[in-house]
Amino acid sequence: MENNKKSRWYGPKQIHIMLYTAVIFLIGTSIIGGNNNTVFPMFAEIRGWDINILNIVSGIACILKGIGILVFAGAVRRFGPKKLMAVSLLISAAFLVIFGFTTSLPLYLIMILLIGLLGGAYEKNGGMGLTANWWPTKKGVVLGITTIGIILMNIVYVPYMPQLLGSVGLGWGMTIIAIILVIVAVWTLIGIKNTPEEAGEYPDGDPTFAVNGAEIEKLMREYKSPFKFSVLAKDSSTWLIGFGSGFAFMAVMSFIASAIPTMMAYGYDYPFATTIFAVGGVCGIVGSFLFGLIDQKIGTKKTFIIYFICIIIGFVCTLLMPNGPIFCWMAGIIIFAAQGALCNLLPSYVATKYGRWDYTAAYKVIGTIFEIFAGIGVMMTGFFPNPAIMYIVDLVLLVAGLIMMIFSNDKFIGKR
Repeated sequence: MENNKKSRWYGPKQIHIMLYTAVIFLIGTSIIGGNNNTVFPMFAEIRGWDINILNIVSGIACILKGIGILVFAGAVRRFGPKKLMAVSLLISAAFLVIFGFTTSLPLYLIMILLIGLLGGAYEKNGGMGLTANWWPTKKGVVLGITTIGIILMNIVYVPYMPQLLGSVGLGWGMTIIAIILVIVAVWTLIGIKNTPEEAGEYPDGDPTFAVNGAEIEKLMREYKSPFKFSVLAKDSSTWLIGFGSGFAFMAVMSFIASAIPTMMAYGYDYPFATTIFAVGGVCGIVGSFLFGLIDQKIGTKKTFIIYFICIIIGFVCTLLMPNGPIFCWMAGIIIFAAQGALCNLLPSYVATKYGRWDYTAAYKVIGTIFEIFAGIGVMMTGFFPNPAIMYIVDLVLLVAGLIMMIFSNDKFIGKR
């Protein structure tokens, strides 16, 4: 590998990996948890299935994506992100074809669950593992860029899936999505490298990393964190941060998974609802950036408190949506902006409290709680056919989350 002193963490090869991981996050978010507003209602109507059952199972699939972090952790260590991602994408593509053509409800539900579990392979273990390999000390700032792929679901997937399925049919529509996954799998095998060294680059794009950073990375890999589950379970802040942020994620996902049918039930037309989704996706990008600046200025805990106040206002607007389109816009803009910020605020809080040496040990527990509540949020759309009642429950839990965040402790306790 040549010593390229001009190498940067955002050089051409690094940008390629960032673009790729953003696509991976977009795929995982879209086909796992992104179907409730669009795909499931069409399948339910055409196949005569109960939409509430589909929404509940979709929520379980989102939980399985979090569990997939643990299920596939050994595979990513043994085979590397590249092989795990390619194989799991190809299997997911096959399941999507079955998902599209089957008329058996039990088989359809099984496909939803398996597709959710596989997201823990290519998205959570693969995408995150690839990021850690390429940017061992700068993965926070990189994830702030690549997780835009999560928000793009609201712009490129939700508004257009009904048009696609309406044009070519349910089976062939999902087959087209499956073909996209196959193309990404081929991209993975041909163009993606597990490590920057394989691509003739340096971790963090920094030539000096080869001198001292590599030793630090080795020490971090061998480091045994004292923050085992038994230790974290005794710390009240583990539960305050995990449940507090989890309540926020649950509320956000319950809105995102129900917004379009809810607005249509209130008398608004489909183009209006999807326009709010598209604009909301842009607001999510802006929200992520703005809350990141606030985080940098005043700290994560205070930023989280401001975040909760904003999202509570957004959910008050959801209760007023029947009273005029202005409240739909206000709810959409605020909540989508909050979605963009949330996926960065929690990792930032964990890093603030535990540091990069103990981050993985702490996030494995807190992040799992966080992901489980996301699935519960999607499931709520099946348990609460009346969206107003669901949004009231969201508001109560958001107030509880705000109180939890106020009483959480952000004092650094990790290794310096």
